[in-house]
Amino acid sequence: MRSLLALVLVALTGCTVVNTTTVPSDRSGREVFVTAGDIPEPHESLGMVQATRSGVLLFGFVDVVGTDLDAGFKDVLIPQVREMGGDGAINVRFRQTQYLPVTKVLGAIFFFIPLPSSVTVTAEVVKLQRRAELPAASPAPVVSR
Repeated sequence: MRSLLALVLVALTGCTVVNTTTVPSDRSGREVFVTAGDIPEPHESLGMVQATRSGVLLFGFVDVVGTDLDAGFKDVLIPQVREMGGDGAINVRFRQTQYLPVTKVLGAIFFFIPLPSSVTVTAEVVKLQRRAELPAASPAPVVSR
């Protein structure tokens, strides 16, 4: 019996949850783009933004507020980029509260103690400089001899 209990505990702690989101990365100008690195196009930095959404997990699993990566990017970061007048976010970093499955099971058993949860996304908001917006190169001075 003890070996079965030990096996179940090992199986519960070995599981992982993969939380993903799909965000636009096309810099054509139709949507706000998001990238984890820098971009080669000329751009103006509008400043840094840190978007956080906090809530609780009820019964260890029910995310009432939406503190997953999808909500962090689509419901918090992208609206803030639009509000700042940006075309996109570069150098994006994110952090999300993660719990082992055994902790979530304990949260379901002790349902009266909700688990705190949050997602934080940090990025640099940029406005792309289109060809028409780029400053014209000044003509070379004329030198006469």
